[in-house]
This record gives sequence, C-alpha cells and structure tokens, in this order.
Amino acid sequence: MSKKIALPRPAPTDLQKKYETKCLKDYKINVITRLVGKTFWIYAPCDKPLFEFAAESPAPPDPLKKPAKYNLLYLDGSYKDKSFYFEYDVIPKTKSDLQNNGLTEKATDYFNKIYTNLITAVTETLLDPKIPISFIVMSITDIKKGIEFRDTFYLEDYRMSSVGALPEDEFMKRVLQESKGSTDYIGDEIGQHLEYTDVFMPDFLTKQMISRIRFKFTQSDFPPQENYEEAILGVIADTNRYYHFKDFKEVHTNDIRSKKKMILTPKQLDFFGDDKPNDTDQKSNGKLVHIIFEDGKTTFKDQ
Repeated sequence: MSKKIALPRPAPTDLQKKYETKCLKDYKINVITRLVGKTFWIYAPCDKPLFEFAAESPAPPDPLKKPAKYNLLYLDGSYKDKSFYFEYDVIPKTKSDLQNNGLTEKATDYFNKIYTNLITAVTETLLDPKIPISFIVMSITDIKKGIEFRDTFYLEDYRMSSVGALPEDEFMKRVLQESKGSTDYIGDEIGQHLEYTDVFMPDFLTKQMISRIRFKFTQSDFPPQENYEEAILGVIADTNRYYHFKDFKEVHTNDIRSKKKMILTPKQLDFFGDDKPNDTDQKSNGKLVHIIFEDGKTTFKDQ
C-alpha cells in the first residue's frame, strides 16, 4: 500500500496543539488539525470499519405521520452574486415506498466511540466564545477501505446545544453530514485528500437548505401536502431566520419540470416558513409580489 506524500503543513497554533494533545492523551486518538480562516479542520484516520449492515425489524406505520404526496427527483442550489439559486424537479407520488428489505447500514461501535471522543474534545477545548472559530469540519476516514464520514457544523450551534438552548434534534438538522468513498483515501494518514478551505456562512446555509428540503420531502412527519413550492420557500426562509442571515438580495427558484421561475426579496420571504412572523407583522410589510417566469413570459402575482 503506497502512502501519500506529505505536503508542508503550517505550524500548528496553540489551539491546535491543545486539541490534538487532548485527543492523544485522553482518548488515544491521533488527529491532524488545520486552521483555515475561521474554520477548524479535524482529520482522524482510522484502520477499522466505520459502518456495517445489520438486520432491521419492520417498523409499524405511524398513524400521526402524513403520507408523502410528492417525489423530489432533483434538487441543487448555489449562492452567487449575493443571491441564492435553487432548481428542483418534483412530481406527484404515484406509488408507495417499497417494503423495507430488512437491512440497514449503521455506524460501528468503533466509529461511535471515535466520534463521541472527538466531539467531547471539542467541548473541552473549543467552546470558549472568545475563540475566533466559526465552523468545525470533522473527517473520520477508514484509510484501509477508503471511506470517509464528514461533519460540518456552526460552532455557535454546538455551544447552544451543549447548554440546552438548542434542542439536540434541531442541532442535528443543522449539521451537514456526508459519507463518501474513494481509492484516494486509502493509506492517507495525513489528510492529503482534504481540500482545506474556510467555510463561509452563505455556502453553509445553501447546503443546509438543500439538506432540510430533502428531509422535508423524504423523512418529515409532515411532508408537503398541497403546495410544494411554499414548502421549499418555507425551508429557505426559516433557515435564514435561524441564523439571522440578511446579507443577500434575492432568492431565485426554478421548477425545471414546469419551467416556473420565481424571484423573492428578503422581505417577501417573511411570508413563508413555520416560523414566519405573525399575521399582524405580515400586514405591516405590505403585499407580496411574485415575479414569475414561465414559458418565456413574465407575470406578476400579488398575495
């Protein structure tokens, strides 16, 4: 097995040394950290499996959960020129989900222990509000099989969750999680495959909106029932609301199947979402006007 060639690593800061020492002395975990801007990267190479298949008993149907009426076939988003852009493809759901095949993929006990210890080390070393860190990116990688699990989260969210100011289930919705594999990860003891960059809030919010929209359609107890466009805009509005993010000009949406496009301003987003302002506040903002592009024509719709 060939090993990756090490690139020059910037001299670790005192904060990096503190975290790395905590992991090594208290939990016997060798980690490599990088500090890029206000993003703290944690790389933990492992030599044991992170995931495994297990038998799963079929869960009884939840009588309170509403059946999904739509399939989200495609969703993508980006942030550029101080505006959010989303395009999606949604169709009516015509068939019920296939019956569970009795198998599920779950994290191994080894992974759970590593993950818990890395998070505990964050709690013990990085939670001081005076520390100039905004985001944590944590990569746990099986360097034998080439499988990576990555978490990206806003450190202030974790601070609030750690003191009970943010419910744990809400915090988990705010964490960006991804698992992927590549032969490039095999033998990578130093995190060579990682692209160390600073995480910026609008890019983080865009990815979180995508994750939340997918959750709304596929896992929520209350999936969209009538107007799926409003559900999508509601997730976008609420996510911006949670982070008090106002540094954007517009939200652009594109329904690629119906060719319907909309442009909304930040004030217009106040009309959407589970946590939208009350009716009195909405009325004080005036009327809502959608700019709709459909079949090559531009129309305006008041609400």
